[in-house]
Amino acid sequence: MLRTLPTRRLLTHTSIRLYSIPSTTQAHHNAPPPPHLPPTKKPKLDLRPAPVKPTKPTTPLPSASPILKQQQKSTPASSSKSSTTGLAEAKQQTINDISDAESHGILKPPPEGADWFRRKFYFRGVKLIWSRRGDIAIINARVKAGGAPLTRAEWRLIQTQKDDINKVIPFLIIALLLEEVIPLIAIYAPFMLPSTCILPSQLERIEAKRAEKTLAFKTQYKHVYAALRRAENPRGFIPLANLSLSGAPTAVCGLLGLSTLGPDFMRIRRIKHRLEFLLKDDSLLLADPAAPMSHRELKQALEERAISASTQPLSNSDLRARLSWWLDAVASDTDSVSQDDAMARRLALVLSKHA
Repeated sequence: MLRTLPTRRLLTHTSIRLYSIPSTTQAHHNAPPPPHLPPTKKPKLDLRPAPVKPTKPTTPLPSASPILKQQQKSTPASSSKSSTTGLAEAKQQTINDISDAESHGILKPPPEGADWFRRKFYFRGVKLIWSRRGDIAIINARVKAGGAPLTRAEWRLIQTQKDDINKVIPFLIIALLLEEVIPLIAIYAPFMLPSTCILPSQLERIEAKRAEKTLAFKTQYKHVYAALRRAENPRGFIPLANLSLSGAPTAVCGLLGLSTLGPDFMRIRRIKHRLEFLLKDDSLLLADPAAPMSHRELKQALEERAISASTQPLSNSDLRARLSWWLDAVASDTDSVSQDDAMARRLALVLSKHA
């Protein structure tokens, strides 16, 4: 049977438990209890708002502009398709170049039964580089034995062979691993190709592209050429130290048809190598001024010296006259002139027609 406690005793016990925690101040004991406030209702968050219906425009919306339509069409898929189309066109152009060279007897067709690698034009070009070493060894042995001196054609062949040897290993790696990009290299980076792996029709396009680039540099950097001409010391000589002028290495490389990639010290090194090349080439031309030169050899000699050719076709005699102007200007550079002065003289001649 449960025992009922008195009401007064239960209330006293309860009040003691409620006020068992002492207050810090007396005023707190006398403060009236806070008024009872109803709990505030939390706002309901609408996690899934309904779509807002657009208001009807008062005027009709204009149709999409042609530019916007063009941007909408330029999707990644279309960009990928255009790049694929460009690669296919480059491949087809290379095939046409090879067929044209074979039809004109410039390039021999591959032998019957040749595998896929031997059928490639660039394989035959690489093979020619290695077989050419024997001819160059015979030339060097003749000169070393005191035979006939080195001719200009032989010297240029040796220089071309050196350049091709430096290019052949990277080119072979690309040919074996990324064969499909070789047609694009012939268009956008022809300086990576060995000379034996360039078809005549490709060479014409490369030279045309180089001429366009040179013309653009003449217009863009004309003020730089003028500043270099004003820095001649003495008159008619521009020391290589003057290439420290802002923009000068890029401007001169573009004028000479050299690569403009890399920092200034690499561009200056390319310019120095070209001027050293011209020193030897000029001496061989002056040693035998009556030596016959083909139309292409004359054009190449003028391009190497940044001598502008006319937009109209010129005869061999006209090209020879322009080359004679250069040779007459450097004919006084004998052994008494230092190599630095000789290069300074040629740098001034390069810029003399463009400032």
